[in-house]
Amino acid sequence: MTERQKTMQFLNKNLILYKITIVTLLFLSSYPSQSQQENIRIAAVVNEDIISLFDVQSRIKLYLTTAGIEDTIEIRQRLLPQVMNSLIDEKLKIQEAREKEIEISEKEVMNAIGIIEQNNGIKPGEFISLLSKQGISEVTLYDQVKADVAWLKVVREVLSRDININEEEINAVIERLKSNQGRPEYLIAEINLPVVLGARDRDVYELASQLIKRAKEGAPFPALAQQFSQSPTAAVGGDLGWVPETDLENEIRSAIRKIKPGEISSPIRTLSGYTIIALRDQRAIAEPSPLMTAVTLSQIYIPTTGVNAVSKSETNQLASEIKNKVTGCQNMTKWGEEIGGPGSGNIELIRIGGLPKEIQNAVIGLEVGIPSNPIKIPGATLFIMVCSKEEDNGLPSQNQVYSRLENEKLDTMSKQRLRDLRRQALIDIRL
Repeated sequence: MTERQKTMQFLNKNLILYKITIVTLLFLSSYPSQSQQENIRIAAVVNEDIISLFDVQSRIKLYLTTAGIEDTIEIRQRLLPQVMNSLIDEKLKIQEAREKEIEISEKEVMNAIGIIEQNNGIKPGEFISLLSKQGISEVTLYDQVKADVAWLKVVREVLSRDININEEEINAVIERLKSNQGRPEYLIAEINLPVVLGARDRDVYELASQLIKRAKEGAPFPALAQQFSQSPTAAVGGDLGWVPETDLENEIRSAIRKIKPGEISSPIRTLSGYTIIALRDQRAIAEPSPLMTAVTLSQIYIPTTGVNAVSKSETNQLASEIKNKVTGCQNMTKWGEEIGGPGSGNIELIRIGGLPKEIQNAVIGLEVGIPSNPIKIPGATLFIMVCSKEEDNGLPSQNQVYSRLENEKLDTMSKQRLRDLRRQALIDIRL
């Protein structure tokens, strides 16, 4: 059993038992018919904080609008348990931040909204304007993002204090990568839709199918994940990063094998509910990459435009002389000082992948101490020599492993803390 399966089993056993009765026709009918008194009706109480009927209605409408899903009574009914679950979690996150005396400024929230706009190709300020045109209060989006920002600060400022990573853990990860080197790993994003208490399995499946349909029609997967996914990865558009095939649940592993990079899976039934996977890319674990090879270089820069331009015939003559007479980087640097333009000289340690495309192609197969053939770039001709080369072995550095372990532990602690808050909370659902 994977760590994720154990986590989901624990969650299912310890969820607070509460009833979500499918709301009456009054709730499910169109929003304009609601009176002010009905809108402020209490939908739930989370400790001392209230979730109003208006909050629930507004969040459902936000979900429908951002996903482009048809607004029907049936769809709202399917969304209700997910929305209530999200709103309860958000109240708990804000309460925990308040308890820890963590302040969330308006600037932090607006910056987070700006990142959402940027990630989805929306101009600054346009998202709130679009929601307003759909009759959705900006407070609805603001409150959701504020809860995410608050929880991120709780994780960073409070939970991170308990993180302890030793050298043995780091070395164990590196050894595991070595043993799995060459096996598949996937760059994936997820939308996690748990079948919470009060929800029907079929409804959650249908919601997952609707989201897949919207994604295939062009809706950005990160935007759908941010609004609908119940996983902590929702805050980063569902991004899971690179995941080894061996770390995936059997059901998800089987589904991924059926799709290609750029495609989206069908709804995947897991222990907790349904998962949708977007396969962004795949590769072999710790596979050495020529682009990750680190090199030091020496170059001769021959301008072909401007007042110092060298003619084509002169450039060809220099190319012949460099090929036949220049050996070793010390000699290459000297020639650059004598005949080259201002761009000539040494280039400190850099990964090949960080070089311009034209230079990458020339450097990848170039032996140390041998000048390249002429490389034409806009306004100049270059000659490159590799002075030293550190081949990539495909394995991450200890610092990279430390960062990965830190993120994994914070993610686990974040989930655990939210589960603890739910178990300890007084939650009264009145719908």
